[in-house]
Amino acid sequence: MSDLLTADPGGTAPATVPGHVPPAGAADSGAGTAGTAGAAAQRRRWSLRARLVFATVAGWSLFLAAFLVLTGTHWWWRPFELMPPLLFVAVPLALVPLTLLARPVRARLALALVCCLALGVDLAGLNVYALPGGHADEVGPVPVDAVRVFAWNTEYWHDGDDPERFYTYLADQRADVYLLSEHVGWDLAGHRPVRVDYRAELRERFPDYQIVAVGELLTMSRYPVVREHALDASPYLTDPRLGGPPPGSDFADYYRYKILRTDLLVAGTVLSAYNVHIPVQLDVSVDPRRPEFTAFMRAQEIRRQAHYRAVEADLADNPAPAVLAGDFNATSAMGELRVLGRRLRDALPASQEIHPVSWPDGSATLWRLDWAFTTGPVRVHDYRMVPGRGMSDHRGQLVTLSVS
Repeated sequence: MSDLLTADPGGTAPATVPGHVPPAGAADSGAGTAGTAGAAAQRRRWSLRARLVFATVAGWSLFLAAFLVLTGTHWWWRPFELMPPLLFVAVPLALVPLTLLARPVRARLALALVCCLALGVDLAGLNVYALPGGHADEVGPVPVDAVRVFAWNTEYWHDGDDPERFYTYLADQRADVYLLSEHVGWDLAGHRPVRVDYRAELRERFPDYQIVAVGELLTMSRYPVVREHALDASPYLTDPRLGGPPPGSDFADYYRYKILRTDLLVAGTVLSAYNVHIPVQLDVSVDPRRPEFTAFMRAQEIRRQAHYRAVEADLADNPAPAVLAGDFNATSAMGELRVLGRRLRDALPASQEIHPVSWPDGSATLWRLDWAFTTGPVRVHDYRMVPGRGMSDHRGQLVTLSVS
């Protein structure tokens, strides 16, 4: 019996007693080793193409997460925010077919891209209301007493353009209210705004309108103006040294006032019309390698946030129905505009375009930088972008609304 339990002198494996049960876990240990080896082999089987697709999808997912966290809060993130918002939809759609090359994880990668696409549709600013049957019921037919509002960044008024053609373009819009920005000239050599005043010409050409102008903003209204109020951003500057007017500026109002509110008497109801032009994020004419480039970005961020805080504070104290329209220099993906949009109603549902865009005006228009919002008992019946006929890099916005 003892011979059966001892090793063979020749080095063979010990004999096993008939009926003997191996210790618990011995078989499992072997199976576990085989499973681990199989998993390692599966990882080794990932092709180069699969690894590249995985890295690309993971990279886009991480970028999207970073974008959602950082947008609207950091000046150094601004260059990333200037990408065409449509890319938030185009990129995941383009990556979906590539997941077929990553066989070991293609299902998980496809699911990740579906999640990215769901987030991207909102960031891209697509208008689902333009789809068949998608228009909201409240758009309704246009009443005869509807108010036509035309908002437009004129790009330094009619500098370089034929004034006659410029004013004809304005008259062609047949608007009751004009919210115009960049009623200003520009000194290219000095890189500074120059004060102008074309109100006399406007009174001659539009005798039935009241005109209010502050800084670079000019509002014309066929309705009586019962109150005018330019929103001063100075009290909201977190760093007046950086965000205030540049030293030596002789046109401080250009920097202080980027939102002009006029209260209009429309059929016995007061409607507040906010003419908006939020400052741009960066200066593309400056070499990004120079310190002036980042210094300008920091100053502009302080100014932008101050103007947003100014309009939010004014809206909080204004019980009247309102329309806010103009050049916000922000896309549908940018954080501060999304915050403002949550408390206001975008005019987008009244548009017939699936992807309304306003800049740059021409054949390669990819950004919607111009917006129109309403609050209170205001119903928007039609909303459209109007080409600037080569007189501005921005398209105009034509909003038809009524106040109930």
